Order: sequence, then structure tokens, then C-alpha cells
Amino acid sequence: MLSAAASIISSQVAGQSGSCLTHLIIPGAAAAAQIKNFSSARASMAEFYEHIKASSGAYKYFCNGQWLESSSGKTVPVTNPSTLHKDYQVQACTQEEVNNVFAAAKAAQLSWARTPLWKRAEYLHKVAVLMRQNAQPMADCLVKEIAKPAKDALTEVIRSADLIDYTAEEGLRSLGEGQLLTSDSFPGQARNKLCLVSKVPLGVVLCIPPFNYPVNLAVSKLAPALMAGNAVVLKPPSQGVVAGIHMLACFAAAGLPPGTVNVITGACARVSARRQVGQQSPPAAETRPAPLPG
Repeated sequence: MLSAAASIISSQVAGQSGSCLTHLIIPGAAAAAQIKNFSSARASMAEFYEHIKASSGAYKYFCNGQWLESSSGKTVPVTNPSTLHKDYQVQACTQEEVNNVFAAAKAAQLSWARTPLWKRAEYLHKVAVLMRQNAQPMADCLVKEIAKPAKDALTEVIRSADLIDYTAEEGLRSLGEGQLLTSDSFPGQARNKLCLVSKVPLGVVLCIPPFNYPVNLAVSKLAPALMAGNAVVLKPPSQGVVAGIHMLACFAAAGLPPGTVNVITGACARVSARRQVGQQSPPAAETRPAPLPG
């Protein structure tokens, strides 16, 4: 309980010779204000994410600009590896729902590809701002889903927001440039033509990040794909899926056009998603899996 006089708060201070525990004496009123501000921030972040959760407590999937519950009526549990408790539930998407997600992404990609580069960058910068403003619940999910230390979990979220900002700025430069080739670089040709090489979107990109960095290694696929004019479908890892849903909520809240970003969940979603990739003809390249690192 806070006294009217003062509150003692311990903090870890790192020095060249190691770390030492210090005690900061903060007036009771100031400490109370800090606690109130912290609680207010927590409440605001919880409100930001409240729509991604169904009344049953299971987290929804995202398709064509809407947070939805699966028609299967089934959910998949997510077990906390530290406590072995089932802390979360996510939707078990059906094959039809996965098909609908890819159809929505394919339809949205055409207009997204025509969106100017500066506008795409503007969307991504807004996503980064939202991730920083609502980082803690995402970090909490990382702690519970993959047993990541709390400090490292928060660092992953903030670092991911930084990566999105970087991708937006680098995309403006690299995607805004073309390359001129002279015709005499080809056998039998004279230097009487100029060829312009430019980068074009692939279509729909399927992003499947691994469990160890489910937020950071998701945005490392989502942000470049979106900046290049692709629509994306995210299939988060089984451990880290709820953190991935929270992360995608920031993309959705940034106002990207419906169908541009989507997330599917459930035990069958990975198999179904890979089947979607396999069904595309190679020349069309309408759906490509984003490569995993390593």
C-alpha cells in the first residue's frame, strides 16, 4: 500500500563493473500517478485489441477486412510451455475459409499494386506507430506462448516496428528505381535500343514465420511484400499464433484496404495454405510462399 509520504521503488542500474540494486524514493503522490498512468495505458491497449477476440475467448482469424469466427465451431488450444496450461484458443479454419482468404487477397492485390509507393510507405509507418503504442499485450503473448523473457519479448516487438519503418523507407528507394540496359549487351545487336527493367509485384504472398521470433520474422516478410505491391496471407506458427494475431491487428488498424492483409489459423490451415500455393501455375506466380530465413 502506498503511504502518503513516500514509496520506495527498486531499480536495476548497470555499471561498468556490473550491476547494482538501487532504491529510488519517490513521493507517494508521484508513485500513485505513475501507477495510474501505467494502468490507464494497459487499459487503452486492451481496448485496442478487444475486437480480435470472440465472446467465447478464442481469437479470431482475419479475412477481407473482417475479424471472423470459424464456421467449424472448433478451436485449437495454445499451451504455455512454462506452465503447461492452455492459455489461449484460436480458430480452426476450414478449407473453404482458407480458400476465401486467398480469393480475397487475390482480388485486393490488383488495386494495391496500383497504390503509389509513397502511400504504401505511409501505411507501413502507421503500422509501426501502432505497434509501439500497443506493444505490451503482444509482448505478453510472446512470454506465454514461447516462454520468451519479458524484456526480450518487448524488445522483439519494438525492433519489429523499427524494421517496418526501415522497410518503408528502403522500399521507396529500391522500388522507385529502374535500370536501363543497352541493346548491344545482347549478341548480334547494335546499340540502337534501350531496355528498361523495373520491379513488379508477385501477386499473393504466403508468409509462414517460425516460432522463435513469431513477430519479428513475420514482419520481415509482411512489410517487404506489402511495400512491393503484393497482398499477404499470414499463417502464424502454432506457438506464437496469438502474438501474430495481435501483430496483424496493427496492420488492420492502420487502414490497409480489405483483403490486402489476412491471417489464417488452425491445425489444418498450414496444409490448406500450402495446397493453395501448389495449385497456382508457376508462370502466373500468383501465390508465392515467403522464404524462411536460414
